Amino acid sequence: MFARRAASGAIMFLAAAVAALLATPANAGTRAAPVEPRAAVAPQATCQQQSFLEGNHYSAVQIAQLARDAGFGGNDWVISVAVAEAESAGWTRARLINTDCSVDRGLWQINSYWHGEVSDSCAFDPPCNARGTHTIWANGGWTQWTTYNNGAYQSHMAEAQAAVNQVGGGGSGGGGGGSGGSWQPNTAYTVGQQVTYGGHTYRCLQSHTSQPGWEPPNVPALWQYAS
Repeated sequence: MFARRAASGAIMFLAAAVAALLATPANAGTRAAPVEPRAAVAPQATCQQQSFLEGNHYSAVQIAQLARDAGFGGNDWVISVAVAEAESAGWTRARLINTDCSVDRGLWQINSYWHGEVSDSCAFDPPCNARGTHTIWANGGWTQWTTYNNGAYQSHMAEAQAAVNQVGGGGSGGGGGGSGGSWQPNTAYTVGQQVTYGGHTYRCLQSHTSQPGWEPPNVPALWQYAS
């Protein structure tokens, strides 16, 4: 009898505890409330990765204009366009649902969990997304973007440079633009600097020190054909 009463009492206690827990406000305790509810349930949650290319499609030139208006300049202006192209292919409402259930959103795929200060309405609004991207970049650089770290953006650098040139400014950041003479190995080149090789002119896309085998026609990630 005692055991039965004890079990019954334990069940009643457990039920009361569950009821009390369910009645507790979600923002109780010392947890910091985010600016708005995040799309991510928790960083350790598990979701099936899915990608959606939606919204309006922006050209590289339109993205370059957004990036300039947001404050990008110099070579980072060019990189910003290339990163956007690599991240979203120019779709304003692009989404990537990650396996941790966070969502990368908009042209620059701003993550909903790590950058919850950027609301969905901002992330899917191109000018606001660009401003948010500039703020994030200013506080940590491009290494916060996957397509920068894995080098995927580099295949878009030539298109990005052309877009920046069309908008106006060249994107060289004052760090080059002059003639570097004929291309030579073991030579430091800066963004925007021009060299000749094989009777053609090439423009430097990334500052680097040249190595044998890195002739301009062989490394389009470093050199853009000019004429």
